Amino acid sequence: MSLDRSTIITLGSALPPAIGIFGRLESLLKRMDTDLEQIVELVRVDPALTFQIIRLGNSAFYGLKNRCDSLEEAVARIGFGDIHSLVGLVAARHACQYDLQAYQIPARRFWENSVATGQLMSAFAARNGMDVRNAYATGLLRNLGRIVINNFTGAVRYPGEAVAQDLTVWEMGTYEISAAEVGAVLLEHWRFSADTVAAVRTHCDPTVTAESVLPAAMLHLAAAAADGWGLGLAGEQCLWKQDKAMLERAGLTEDSCREAIAEAQNKFSAIAGIQWASAA
Repeated sequence: MSLDRSTIITLGSALPPAIGIFGRLESLLKRMDTDLEQIVELVRVDPALTFQIIRLGNSAFYGLKNRCDSLEEAVARIGFGDIHSLVGLVAARHACQYDLQAYQIPARRFWENSVATGQLMSAFAARNGMDVRNAYATGLLRNLGRIVINNFTGAVRYPGEAVAQDLTVWEMGTYEISAAEVGAVLLEHWRFSADTVAAVRTHCDPTVTAESVLPAAMLHLAAAAADGWGLGLAGEQCLWKQDKAMLERAGLTEDSCREAIAEAQNKFSAIAGIQWASAA
């Protein structure tokens, strides 16, 4: 069986709208003339996203002294910089709210892997000069293709590492396309940046192309580091390399990589402590 572009786009259209809003927000924040009203108007398109942003704005995570009663207040207090991070966080949670039965991945692990990778990408970008917002989005959405494959009517259950150690090889043999390529097709359709699309497409092996090597190598290292935290996904361990050559491709040194990983782990720990059900 195979997944063609039309099927990928159709399945993608059924995903939570917060993902698409996240991408449009990134583009909006790149403009110098963007104002509060435009951001509020965009976020308000998704009532579930709006509700969660207000709730989190009132949570201990942001520690705001006065309660926010509207989206306008929440965005104004959180700020343009943090609103991108928060919308991405909520979008990832909406996308990862169900177990991926086809991959035998619990929803919690899938979300943790996405968030950890996003935080690592952000920390890497702060040290090698890449756009931090773009890097963060790339990390958060690395696994988008697996959600699409999981929701495919003909989805086949991954047999586990004992049978198929390399998950990418298994995907190619089963669907004639990898989850990375599926995700890239959808991100391209949603007009995410060329760097994000290329990084997601080639991050499993950044040596296969000269296109966007820096972000692809960063994403490769971020996935490897998340795996090192015990948050990896089955069938991926054999893919990751954390050698000097990969660091050079990512524009990092051993010291800067180590510092970034420590910073990202601290931020991830804070996010993991959010009480989503009681954030009000």
